[in-house]
Parts: sequence; structure tokens; C-alpha cells
Amino acid sequence: MELFRDGRGTIYTDQDIKNALISVGADECESLFIHSDVMFGAPIGGIKRNEFLGILFKTIEELKVKNIIVPTFTYSFPNGEDYDVINSKTSMGAFNEYIRKMNNRYRTEDPLLSVSVPNDLKRRFDHVSDHSLGEGSALDIIHHMKNVKFLFFGAEMGDCFTYVHYVEKMMDVPYRFDMSFEGNVIGENGEKKARKQTIHTQCYGAVLPSKYDYFENEMEEKGYLKKVKLADRYIACISENDAYREISNHILNNINYFLAQPFVKSQLQNKYTYSVANGRITHC
Repeated sequence: MELFRDGRGTIYTDQDIKNALISVGADECESLFIHSDVMFGAPIGGIKRNEFLGILFKTIEELKVKNIIVPTFTYSFPNGEDYDVINSKTSMGAFNEYIRKMNNRYRTEDPLLSVSVPNDLKRRFDHVSDHSLGEGSALDIIHHMKNVKFLFFGAEMGDCFTYVHYVEKMMDVPYRFDMSFEGNVIGENGEKKARKQTIHTQCYGAVLPSKYDYFENEMEEKGYLKKVKLADRYIACISENDAYREISNHILNNINYFLAQPFVKSQLQNKYTYSVANGRITHC
């Protein structure tokens, strides 16, 4: 089915998407964790948004990957909001929002970095830690699963790879600290309960790069990140094992690798650097 055209007028179909996914090895795993930005090109007239999103999901389903996992982050507590498992909209894009609202899915009760998993994984994810990047968090659970890959479906790895911060927490980097937030979580059955949630956030005085494009480029050059152009965007895929190893090795070899400039220890303060006064908080 014709879905969109790129800036040169070339038309792309669902089969083109499937071919691109297979070419980066997205079908060669048991679990696929998807970051998405699905504005690949100009939509073909007549296709409604939900129909388009449904076709994209069906195309990924055809890969026969057992578990489709998507981040459904909200950063609810830092934004002064209750977190509603059913009704809190994710800031991770229309495709992830579409998936999280599907039947037979379970969304974790993490009010900052929730994920949506198939119901078959509910027992594994229904007691995530009160630290969004620590042991027992969703990303930690994923790290201990077998044969996981990260798929960047139109999104760029350098823009959205929150997994870097999970590894930074595991290695206890000195330029981040634990910050706690309190609020209410409304569960899937409507019950409300108070919760304190902690995240490993950057210290005041640490300067982050605008994106990790240099890491993305290196992973592609080394052959760990498989990447192919699709219309006006890219599809890319890397295994969780490769990602964890390469991130941790870089931190061990150069503590400043994921910073824009070397930190000065005396200038670091355990002070939260984000504020709702500057717009909705969507990062950690």
C-alpha cells in the first residue's frame, strides 16, 4: 500500500518499510524496543492518521518479533502532575501513543519513564523500581532480558537514547545525581496512591551536548548500528548488548565522553537543572 512520498517525489509502500526493517536486522531479536518519529514523508492523500499508524504497527508485527516494547515517558511528577497509567499521554510521539493505547498491552506505573509492553510481559514489569534509571527499573529489566534490540524508527539515536542515562546510573558517573519527586499514581483500575520516584539527572555545572550524534556515527562506523534511509528519515537498529558494552566502555575510558565539555568537580552541584517555567519537562 502506498503510504508517503519523500522530498523528491518517490513513493514508499508498507513493503518498502518492511524491507528496510529487515535490512537493519530488526527481525533478528526476541524483543524490540522502539524509539519513533514516523514523519518519513508527505502522506499519500486519503490515509487517516490512525490508519497510517495501524499499518506501521502491522508491518512491524510481520517481523514476527515476540515482544514489541515502547517508551511511554511522561515526566509527570517533575511537571507537577499526577500520573494516570491509562490517560496520561506520552511525549514520545504519535506512534508510541498509538501502541500504548492498544488492547493486550501493559503500561508500567513509573510516573517518569514508563514503558508499554505486551501483556505477556506484565508479571516481569508490574513492580518496577521507584528509581526510573536504577536497579529494577524498566530499562534495567530490559538489560537483563535476552536478545533485545533498540530500533530507531524514524527517530535518531543521537537525539533520544535515554538508555545512555541508565548506563550512567549503573556506573555512578559523578556529573549526575539522584533527584526525587513526589506525586500520585492512578493505576489501571482507577486507584490513586502516593509515590516517590527518583531519577538520575544532570548536576548543575555539567554541560551536556545537544545530541549524541558522534556516538551514533561511531556505532554505525563500527558496524554495531545498522542504518538505512527511508524516504526523508532513517531506520536504525543496534543490539542492547552492543549498546551497553560500548556506552560503558566509553565512560570507563573517558568520563567526559557524554558531556559537551569536561566537568569541573568543584563546580558540580546537586541542583535540578530543568524547570516547568521554561516549558514542559521532557528530558532527564
